[in-house]
Amino acid sequence: MTREQAERERERMATENPDVTWLVAEPKPGEWAVVKVALKPGESPLGSATEARPKPDHAPDPRHVLEVNRGGNWVAGG
Repeated sequence: MTREQAERERERMATENPDVTWLVAEPKPGEWAVVKVALKPGESPLGSATEARPKPDHAPDPRHVLEVNRGGNWVAGG
């Protein structure tokens, strides 16, 4: 079976039995098959809910004012 044939067969099987997940697999190079997976449609192990949270405010520099941007030997090429 070619990949195109397997894709058509997978679509047909998914239409006939929508409560099961069907995938196209290549068990041997150049040979394609339709396989039944023990997942219900929508139960994707990769998919997950992502909660949108606001970004926290920028934290101030904890160093003393005299240590911030003091230049001298700390500046490259200086």
